[in-house]
Amino acid sequence: MDRENALSTIASFDTELYTFFQEELQRQKYTLSFMPEENYSSPLSTYLEGSILSNTLTTHHDEAKPTGLEEITINRINKLFGSEHAVIRLESIAAASRVVFYSLAKKGDTILSLDNRKSDHCNSKNLEFNFVRFSIDPKTQLLNLDRVEQIAKEHKPKVIIFSPVNYPRVIDYERLAKIAHDIGAYMWFDICQNVGLVATGQIPSPVPYADVVTFSTHDSLRGPQSSVILCKKELADIIDKTVITTGHFSLKKNILASLAVIFKEATTEKFKQYTKQVVLNAKALQKGLEEEGITILCKGTDTNLVLVNLTKLGISCKKAHNALQSAGFIVKPTVLSTCDENLNFEILRLSSLILTTRGLKEVQMEHIGKMMAKVLKNIDDMAIIEEVRQQAVDIAMECPLFSDEWLAFKDVLNPLYSAKDINISHELAAERKMAVMKKLFSFMIPCYVGPPYGASDTNSKYASKNINHSHERSEAGRGGKKLKFPAFDQYRSG
Repeated sequence: MDRENALSTIASFDTELYTFFQEELQRQKYTLSFMPEENYSSPLSTYLEGSILSNTLTTHHDEAKPTGLEEITINRINKLFGSEHAVIRLESIAAASRVVFYSLAKKGDTILSLDNRKSDHCNSKNLEFNFVRFSIDPKTQLLNLDRVEQIAKEHKPKVIIFSPVNYPRVIDYERLAKIAHDIGAYMWFDICQNVGLVATGQIPSPVPYADVVTFSTHDSLRGPQSSVILCKKELADIIDKTVITTGHFSLKKNILASLAVIFKEATTEKFKQYTKQVVLNAKALQKGLEEEGITILCKGTDTNLVLVNLTKLGISCKKAHNALQSAGFIVKPTVLSTCDENLNFEILRLSSLILTTRGLKEVQMEHIGKMMAKVLKNIDDMAIIEEVRQQAVDIAMECPLFSDEWLAFKDVLNPLYSAKDINISHELAAERKMAVMKKLFSFMIPCYVGPPYGASDTNSKYASKNINHSHERSEAGRGGKKLKFPAFDQYRSG
């Protein structure tokens, strides 16, 4: 069953589920997301995850040695990162974290961690540790490794964890690892959101200096929900045994295949250019915000992450979050700790990963930064928020969820056609895509989708029962042709 027919069947068979599908489709396609823990999956990865391989799994029970597709995937990982040992039988980063804790520490051990990261993954009595925190200096807004060394010597932790989810700068990995090893501690780096940048050399790799490295595969690698542990050879046996004893002895072959293909993609020039653009886009976003008077913490960014200082603006996380969502932006508010327990910052964690996947470049990101600043500086002005929302929808409408989905046969010739007939394949691909889109949105016409993401009021003007189910895209960039798309008005014009 092809995709459009499957959607048609679901629409008639399970209207409740299909309504949820519609809402999520609208949210993803017609808002601009800056969520750091998310990304849109590679089309190849998505296909394999939903393929017939989902019907089978690889099970090892008490056998740790990988074979077949698992072995292929692990070999690709080790080659890509220069690692000595890799484990991939883990469905989430939380599961990977618990395996590492069980392998390296025992109940009651001291753990020194950036902002107490990973403490939320300790969910049993056997994972009760004495967590000691290190954080940024509130004055410089940077990590002071001399201070970290002082804390490490004082508390003698069994493990030091550096997981920079709220830290956008590159540090001296070698120095931090030396601090750990000088006191007999293990050094554990978690690089979830930055792993793609590490894989392509956009930022330095901690792998040569670490005892253990963990990362998820669904954010900057654009793969399925899964995770990976890298470790030194001397830790391989204990980590492999822990993986088995904690019940992680199988993976479905569709996930294995999906993992294998993203690590293959990570070696390509296209992916390297993607990660390069991720960093450029983050810097452009920062520039747009700063030009409109918004303060950025940690003196900028080296990665995908931009931290907006809400404390200086006098705006709470909740208020900023709600206003930006109403304006069409999906953001992650949180609190940034410092080494002064009495001084923390309310922030927005903005990631360039998703919008780079959608094909945006520096000029657009800088403009979006200015749009977001406009909302933050006029937080209670609904007219301005509505004006920005319409601009955000216009940008989102021009961007596919994954840019390469709309660039059929850009790099690979269709085997059905010769090189001279490649234009034919382009035309057919475009026709197929348009046919899918027409069928997809035709199913959406009778169904109420609700207000734009973040607008919860049932009496909102977005909740009109008389939605005009057609919208003509602007002629810009469309060769003068106007295309009709249903069910867009609630996002575009309110």
